[in-house]
Amino acid sequence: MYRLTGTPARFVFALAISSLYACGGNSTGGSNNTPANSSSATSASSSSSVSNVSSSSSSISSSASASVNSSTSSASQSSASSAALTRVSNTHCIAPTQVSQGDTNFSFTQAFPNLPAISGLLGLFQAPGDNNHWYALIRNGLILRFSTDTNASTTDTFFDLSASVRTSFEMGMLGLAFHPQFATNGEFFISYNNNNNESVISRFTFSGALPVATNTEEIILTVAQPAQNHNGGNIGFGPDGYLYIGFGDGGGSNDQYGHGQNTQTLLGNLLRINIDADTGYTIPSDNPFVGNANFLPEIYAYGLRNPWRWSFDSQNGSLWLADVGQGKYEEVNIVNPGDNLGWPIMEGNNCFGSNACSSEGLALPITEYDHSGGACSITGGFVYRGNDNDISGHYFYADYCTGDIYRTWHDGTEYQSEIIGPSHTNIAAFGQGHSGEVYALAVSASAGNNIFKIEQTESGNSNIPQLLSATGCYQSTPDKTPAESLVPVSLNAPFWSDGAEKERFFAIPDNTYISLDNDGDFEFPQGAVLVKNFYDGSQILETRLLMHHSTGWAGYSYEWLEDGSDARLLSEAKEVDTGNFTHTFPSQSQCTICHTGAAGVSLGFEAMQLEKSHTYTSGITVNSQMQELYRAGFLAMDPSTITYPTMEPLTNNQASIGDRARAYLHSNCSGCHRPGSTAAQMDLRYTTPLTNTGACNQEPYGGNLGIANARIIAPGSAERSIMLERISVLNENRMPPLATQRLDESAISVIETWINGMSDCTD
Repeated sequence: MYRLTGTPARFVFALAISSLYACGGNSTGGSNNTPANSSSATSASSSSSVSNVSSSSSSISSSASASVNSSTSSASQSSASSAALTRVSNTHCIAPTQVSQGDTNFSFTQAFPNLPAISGLLGLFQAPGDNNHWYALIRNGLILRFSTDTNASTTDTFFDLSASVRTSFEMGMLGLAFHPQFATNGEFFISYNNNNNESVISRFTFSGALPVATNTEEIILTVAQPAQNHNGGNIGFGPDGYLYIGFGDGGGSNDQYGHGQNTQTLLGNLLRINIDADTGYTIPSDNPFVGNANFLPEIYAYGLRNPWRWSFDSQNGSLWLADVGQGKYEEVNIVNPGDNLGWPIMEGNNCFGSNACSSEGLALPITEYDHSGGACSITGGFVYRGNDNDISGHYFYADYCTGDIYRTWHDGTEYQSEIIGPSHTNIAAFGQGHSGEVYALAVSASAGNNIFKIEQTESGNSNIPQLLSATGCYQSTPDKTPAESLVPVSLNAPFWSDGAEKERFFAIPDNTYISLDNDGDFEFPQGAVLVKNFYDGSQILETRLLMHHSTGWAGYSYEWLEDGSDARLLSEAKEVDTGNFTHTFPSQSQCTICHTGAAGVSLGFEAMQLEKSHTYTSGITVNSQMQELYRAGFLAMDPSTITYPTMEPLTNNQASIGDRARAYLHSNCSGCHRPGSTAAQMDLRYTTPLTNTGACNQEPYGGNLGIANARIIAPGSAERSIMLERISVLNENRMPPLATQRLDESAISVIETWINGMSDCTD
């Protein structure tokens, strides 16, 4: 291996399942802007040392159904609250920039060795809400479906558009995107070239029968192609729910049609449209060139030669695009709205041809490689978000001609790139499923040799300490005393953890701050560490650390030794019978099942969870935990500038039964059940109106569990409600499916009473 050094680099809330802090997350966010009120934000104060504190939450006096401006709560705080919390310097409890360092080795193993040969494989996808099937995009107009079982040996024809698809030169059926609500509306979108030399984007609808009827086609957009190459053709839904479309410059060479910098054409651009219109599409109001007569409003970014394959990071939503070069350089870009990516002014980081040029105003690639050694055409891939924390946040891609597979990652200072090995085949695309694993796809191969899983076989030296005492997050592990820099927090509606007592902390590096998005969700800076302790009574069982590395979030579970002197890092999941309940230690890979990128990953850290009273170890109680975090210099903005509801604890009998039930579902279920996540057929976020959740009076998606006339939520009839059944069992139908082996009787009672009290689907 050799290394190539690149260039340096809603009124709706979304953080759910707050018990599993040991998992993945958003690699963006946080702030280095000093809050206006924190001139001494990093002053050390020994009087503010943090010891174990109870995370029990007090009831919120305001109704959860009403919007609460946090400045109101702040105004009612006692004057003594100004000394409740002091920010102390943190130089030790900081997430390492990288999980590991040093050389690593990779293997490319047959993922489905028993599948028949597939010719023209251009994509591999999983549909939202479907963990049982893969969908293979075939250039000639077919979509094949097969089981996710590694022993799968047959395929079904899901869709056949071959009679309408032209496959001359680089043409064909080039893109597939499932609607985020595919599980309920059956819609998927195809990008193909027709027999008129046009690129077509069309909507089709799956009604349950195979193959899907082609007469369901609704043409969304058509673009004439002057040549049969540089069509681009990749499509995908972003985390914002809009459809993105990539078109090349129209073909030929040297941008002979002049489309690269022509913003009055759709060619040579990345487009962004809203397809949830009655017919056709509409333009998102926040597209970067809306209102600018010099640009077509569909354009999201421009200056592209042939954006053959691009994808969104499933954890943080960043858009990684590989643009195929002409004769010398291939490039990888991270695309932001309004970017001019430079073609044909530049090829990669270099002036195109023999002409001198200026890069002013251009968004340059984060990395490139040249055509030495036979390289000729880049195939974009995916950011890895699978089971291996060491390579989480690394972008994998390939060269079509050499078959070499590359990775690029940020080491905390700059982007690094290297070839991880030869694939010995022509890689025309990559695939990624719900698990975040990445697969290299051979465009044509013999039986069993189309789909290769990329796996790290030998990792570098880990930067994650084996003992909790070495993390810098504890002042004394024998005394169970956290570092002084750890800040305790408590939540309104914590996740159910089989009866375990929990306490929560966070730490951020000096001179960094926590940003809030428009909904009040916390965006932590790189280097942040979130800490959660689990207890059985007074006996500490586990400490989970969620660390924000340069490549994103990763989680680590430490099991306390029997003598209580320290805790040791676990390499895999395990269960321990405490005598009162069975405690589950999650593996590092299990974390991302619940800590989804769509939910912001750092679950529980959101204004509507933290807007509550809190008692600090000083004995001082504040009425607004959010305002105290701002006053002490941790938040980059005053939370009173946004408006948000507060979630009601399950135990608050003074609150409405509906508010308590919805808060429980938000905390325990909405990490997966929300737009853009792994089970997006429902939206169980606290602020989503009940009628819009896709749950009320809705037939179940995954079977009726033997319940006659079942609904997910059947108003007035808890006994017909799948939701109640799933939280009331401990078998394979249990929800949430992980880290719980004990029923939450209080929640069952509240949910049952709530459903039986409904007359319809209004809140």
